Amino acid sequence: MGKKGFTILGVSVGALIVLAIGGYFVYQNVVNTPKNNYLMSELDSTENMTEMFEERFEDELEWYENSMDNPTESSMTLTAETNDPNLEESGISEMINNAEINITGSQDINEELATFGLDANVGAFTIEDVAGYVTGEKMGLTLPFIEDYLVLHEEDTGTFLNQMDPETFPNEENIDFSTFFQTNALTEEEREYFVDEYSSFLQENLPDEAFEEESEEITVGETTVNADKLTMTLSEEEMHTFLRELLTKMSEDERLIELIEAQMTQANMSMPAGEEIETDPSQQLKDAAENVEDIGFPNGMTSVIWTDDEDNIVQRDLDVSVTIDEQTEDIELDSTHEVREDGNLINVSLGTAEDKVNFTFDLNEVDSGYEDVMTLNVEDEDILVLNSTKTEEEDNEIWNLEATVNNFSPDQSTPFNIYMESSTNYGDDQASGDIQLYADDGTNITRDTAVLNIAHESQSVNEVEIPSSENETDIGKMNQEELETYFTEEVEPKLESWLSENFGTGASVQ
Repeated sequence: MGKKGFTILGVSVGALIVLAIGGYFVYQNVVNTPKNNYLMSELDSTENMTEMFEERFEDELEWYENSMDNPTESSMTLTAETNDPNLEESGISEMINNAEINITGSQDINEELATFGLDANVGAFTIEDVAGYVTGEKMGLTLPFIEDYLVLHEEDTGTFLNQMDPETFPNEENIDFSTFFQTNALTEEEREYFVDEYSSFLQENLPDEAFEEESEEITVGETTVNADKLTMTLSEEEMHTFLRELLTKMSEDERLIELIEAQMTQANMSMPAGEEIETDPSQQLKDAAENVEDIGFPNGMTSVIWTDDEDNIVQRDLDVSVTIDEQTEDIELDSTHEVREDGNLINVSLGTAEDKVNFTFDLNEVDSGYEDVMTLNVEDEDILVLNSTKTEEEDNEIWNLEATVNNFSPDQSTPFNIYMESSTNYGDDQASGDIQLYADDGTNITRDTAVLNIAHESQSVNEVEIPSSENETDIGKMNQEELETYFTEEVEPKLESWLSENFGTGASVQ
């Protein structure tokens, strides 16, 4: 199995285990055992992290859910401004300050309909009437120099792409247009299914004797905690048995296989030719189950968590040795979580003894909203620092984000900073706002160099309409000769004329 495919399957396994822990409560009837307490603490910790995220982005998440459940239309206007004196003499400054790009779109996820449009004015150059649409069955595109929509049906995509570029698309495999409308988020019904289906698996396949519980006083940051220490210890044989049975169960779960297939198909769309992920997850899971002993766990796995009196996991220590192709790596996951009156300080370290990546999440609730700092540290150097501030002013959500990147380039000694300043108004059936983006490298690039302005507006609509089929040219039904004739005799002359009108008589497609 390729690394990309293994990653998706690995994420699927991990997600199922987290979901199954949620249903574990039902099966154990709140019996106070080390295994119950360990699994429920993991669930509570996951829910607490989710709540912290949802609190900060409540309005954004509600609008996202609305756009997934209802038809919406949106518009976005992009402008830019520069006050860089180096650009004034060449006229570039005036061109940038007067440029405008307008993008429109609409979508209905349930009906599998989406449209888009583009208009642009950049200097003396104008583009109008670029438009397109995608449905679960076909896609269409029209350009300023053609009147019809060029249409490609789902069942013709494989043949069409093969005719256009046989080296890149040798297999004539059709694209499933429905994947354009799928999301990786589970529906509530899907979530309930996986919780019910896999909760009993955890109950039956994690041995009771693998868990221990005791009390221990620890110090987390500046706080002393009288903690419950919960330990799970699995031997190599128990690891192999658990993974083999889990992978086998997953390979026979048709609903899970459909979900993984959709994720793999979406991933393949962005892959270069020849690097696509194999899309037979059922067989891959069966193969992984049969060959699970190819991966060694010479010291088994030990996971220790410490919880406070509110069931927060305030400290974690996970150790597992993994052997692949006769090479063994000792992997460590350590974390602390200091729960404070007005926030949370979380430190996470992941990797081997010699090579670790460290994450810090300093999450603070203040009178005006939230002030958070997230840091990625490698080899004792802060590679990336995110400063996020969220406040409310009148009816607007104000979100300012500063990203500081160190070692942005080999010859750069100062940090490279990217700034986002946004203000958004959310209503029951609409959202609108403004975003400003700019950068500062401490030497040559400042806010005066360039600022990108984005004005956006979205609203719910009754339905999404796509163009009628009266003015369509179905290029998917054409053979190689017909395609060459159409583009040579119909499209190219119109493109030449359009280029001449917009760029002068010297413009050409050659």
